[in-house]
Amino acid sequence: MSTSANKRVLILGGGHAGFHAAKRLLKLRKPDDHLEIVLVNSDNAEVYHGLMPQIVGGKIEPRHALVALRHILPEVKLYACEVERIDLEGRQVFLNPGEERQRIALSYDYLIISLGSVTDLSRFPGLLEHGLQTKTIGDVFHLRDHIIEMLERASVQENREERCRLLTFVIAGAGFAGVEIGSEANQLVRSALRFYPSINRQEIRFLLINTSDRILPAVTEGMARRAARYLERTGVEVRHGQSIAGATSSAALLSTGERIPTKTLIVTVGVKPNPVVTSLPFVFDQDRIKTDRFCRVPGHPGVYALGDNAAIPHPKTGEACPPTFIYALTHGTCAGDNIIAEHRAKSPRPFTFTAFGDLAMLSNTWAVVDFFGVPLSGFLASLFWRLIFLAAIPSWLRRWTILFDWFASTALPTDIAQLTVSRSDSIIPLRFGAGEVVIRQGEPGSRFYIINEGEVEVVRSLGTGQEVHLARLGPGQYFGEVALLNDVTRTATVRALVDTKLLSIARQDFSTLVKYLPGLRTTVTETARTAISATKADLGNPL
Repeated sequence: MSTSANKRVLILGGGHAGFHAAKRLLKLRKPDDHLEIVLVNSDNAEVYHGLMPQIVGGKIEPRHALVALRHILPEVKLYACEVERIDLEGRQVFLNPGEERQRIALSYDYLIISLGSVTDLSRFPGLLEHGLQTKTIGDVFHLRDHIIEMLERASVQENREERCRLLTFVIAGAGFAGVEIGSEANQLVRSALRFYPSINRQEIRFLLINTSDRILPAVTEGMARRAARYLERTGVEVRHGQSIAGATSSAALLSTGERIPTKTLIVTVGVKPNPVVTSLPFVFDQDRIKTDRFCRVPGHPGVYALGDNAAIPHPKTGEACPPTFIYALTHGTCAGDNIIAEHRAKSPRPFTFTAFGDLAMLSNTWAVVDFFGVPLSGFLASLFWRLIFLAAIPSWLRRWTILFDWFASTALPTDIAQLTVSRSDSIIPLRFGAGEVVIRQGEPGSRFYIINEGEVEVVRSLGTGQEVHLARLGPGQYFGEVALLNDVTRTATVRALVDTKLLSIARQDFSTLVKYLPGLRTTVTETARTAISATKADLGNPL
């Protein structure tokens, strides 16, 4: 908690906007400001999403699109946690560190909200199960391996229909992510064909599904046309005025009713704001927080919103700034300036934008760049793109590793080695010694437990230093379902009575099991209902 002698700036989100706000605050902060800077991010690194398409194309290594926040912000206190809730009246933020650990509450004097967006595919039947997402480094890493696997399977597949399905690649969405990832995937497949002599180049099919009449809506119409022509020249078929309606294990379903047989549906649609943000009592403009021209949230002193979460008025048009990389950088700088000004009781400065425009990299030698109003495309634009990204990355280590990656990918043959990485934490065995606590009352729940060997006791604290013994469980019995099913904290503490072996199931896998197994759902739901009722009776008030 911040003290009377210090004021705390709490930054939620370590993306481009949050990082640049922290960087600016560190630069402007003086010792007599007594200003503490705290950053909350789900990971300990800033992700350069503009480099993620190049992971698909094999141009850079996955880790090289990450910059460790502790390296570049050594004076900032970092919490690698998920934001669970923001209490504006109490000026507190509650964090969930995960894996059965106690919630963390942080107070603030100044708050910066830049939590970004999340994926929501609920409107598209089948996309969650069969779409290949592109939101995280892990997503694009898996996508690259999947594409190579399709080439491997097609190279030995004799059934013509199945072969066609394996060699058809559909990209949903024609924004920056869809266009850049689709282009890189296309380049990867076509450059790898030298190693697959049994596959004819004419068998490869790439389709970019675009809901509007032009791709890359954030750039000028002329730049979008140039990019579309380049995609067509390189073998990507652009479908305008269509959208993805759903998917099955072997086909992409379009809004026109067309069914495209494919095993690869790359998803860059279905993005929505972080639900923590949309739950706040702010005024929103198309799911983004409306701010004034100083990046402040009206009616909430000391609260700022940036990046994808903010509808900040553009200094020239008055319309909300687009949620792009370039604007996020400048939002962060402006917020840093204005928090320092507010802290020193000086006048804030309005947001201004003097940087170059948007840019997109489609291959090693072709890009589009709006260079201070001058549209560039082709090889020269690709050089500008590289220089801009190298300048934006705040780590010489990353700059050199990326430069080496670019050189190697240009000079050497396409690397088609697969590195299949599977989840290792979905269902895991655990051991607990006698007296050790497995789960603790009041902490967030993230796993479900089944007893394999041994015994545990279930106890509940009454808040007076006393415990009530609830149950003694042995092999074949389970616990931990109450918090997962009811979205509450742990209602009891579970301790091992003897050396005990357990099977632990992650929340998402448990949710899937109870969703599709009616008998299991009925059993655990009834158990959870009974436990909740007992808790209310013991404590004398609702949870």
